[in-house]
Amino acid sequence: MSVTFGIYIGCSSCCIAVNKDGKFEVVANAAGDRVTPAVVAFHDVEVVTGISAKQGIIRHGTNTVQNVLRVVGTVEDEGMCPSNSSCPPNWENGQARYSVQRGEKMVQVSAEEVLTHIFSLLKEIASAHTSEPELPLVIAVPAWSSEGTIMAVKKAAKKATFTVLATVSQPAAAVLAYALTDDNKRNMQVVVLHCGGTTVVGSVVEVAGGLVTVKESITSSTVAGDSLTSVLVQHFAKEFYTKYKGDPLENRRSRRKLYNAAENCKHVLSTMGTAQVYVESLWEGVDFSTTLSRARFDGIVTATLTAFLQSAKEAVQRCGLTENQIQKVILTGGSAKIPRLQQLVGDAFPQAEFLCSVPPDEVLAAGASTEAALLVLGSENSECVFSRGTPTHSRQSLNLALPSPIPTSCSVVIYEAEEATKQPQEESILVQVDVTSLTSDSKLLKADFHLKSDGSLHVALQEPEAKINRTFIIEAGRS
Repeated sequence: MSVTFGIYIGCSSCCIAVNKDGKFEVVANAAGDRVTPAVVAFHDVEVVTGISAKQGIIRHGTNTVQNVLRVVGTVEDEGMCPSNSSCPPNWENGQARYSVQRGEKMVQVSAEEVLTHIFSLLKEIASAHTSEPELPLVIAVPAWSSEGTIMAVKKAAKKATFTVLATVSQPAAAVLAYALTDDNKRNMQVVVLHCGGTTVVGSVVEVAGGLVTVKESITSSTVAGDSLTSVLVQHFAKEFYTKYKGDPLENRRSRRKLYNAAENCKHVLSTMGTAQVYVESLWEGVDFSTTLSRARFDGIVTATLTAFLQSAKEAVQRCGLTENQIQKVILTGGSAKIPRLQQLVGDAFPQAEFLCSVPPDEVLAAGASTEAALLVLGSENSECVFSRGTPTHSRQSLNLALPSPIPTSCSVVIYEAEEATKQPQEESILVQVDVTSLTSDSKLLKADFHLKSDGSLHVALQEPEAKINRTFIIEAGRS
């Protein structure tokens, strides 16, 4: 089987998974981390991406770009980028750009170019896991992404030499990661709560007959992972002032140091009972050291975590459902690793099975790699509709993945043979149907087959995105 890749790209981080032999694995970057900061820093003669760029924000903040996904593909400032950014975007000719110092010159860098640097880093990680020149990729994008954002993301990935098969929204990717589409006999309602660094997205996904439908998505920028960090910053600043009568928030450098320490503390307490916090020379040469327990952390952030649930509850209400009608709950995003949040979600949806075997910040990349494997598998293999000995008056349905990249037309060949083959003999072909007017959003052809008692085969082909609905009959004795 071909090796395929899935990437989740968000505002604050990104993640890549490889799919081999039908199994996914989230792979680590050079630093050994499986989640990479979506941060790019421009220096005099080099561009630094990922963890190194994030670590250098204190010294190189005005040349360091964060949250690029918020603005890429937009034509004007929509108030989506945090106002406290040290390197804010500006819009020129309908495109977001950043002013960065490179040597003695101030240069303009497009948001798309920044995004390409992030994909280039991910491409280096991917190349270490295959010897093939092509890197088939599906990208999981946030549910709030506009068409402009999605187009820009795909373009940046292609510039980094990925072969982009498709994009998939984050709620659908979460469902694919847990293989919920494998059960085509049972309908289920699934809540996907994404807790990212800058947004919280609550979605309701219906899985019916193996098909995924995102029924509703509610995005909130009011609370997110950054909100939790900010609450901790205020807590530590107050503690510092009590001890030393100084305000570490009075200048940008001290504020950034404390923010980094609070963010690290938050991640440590996701898995440990206590966290040690130490910041060297936080304010006027004074060091700051403290210890925070998980119980104390829960008390500090519970009100904020409770607000995380509002988007999911609103999405459920808009679908005309109640919390007790939700069968599955999936959490995604780095903040979703917090035990207290998981407890609150479990209490909010008491009848639902909580799916947590995949780390929340790796779920979306895993689901995207699963989608990539399905698309490649579908484009390379034939499907057996009716085997020898099948009685007449039988029915069968298949979902046929389209070749990639998505063509404007394709052919469906129905043939009789002892074994499946990519190149059937001409005399064994019953019919070849040309399907035209496919769009870039097309993914699957649904084929329904009805073998009637008179030996005739009735076939219906459907593709909803291009509004294709074709039926035809292969008479008995045709072969």
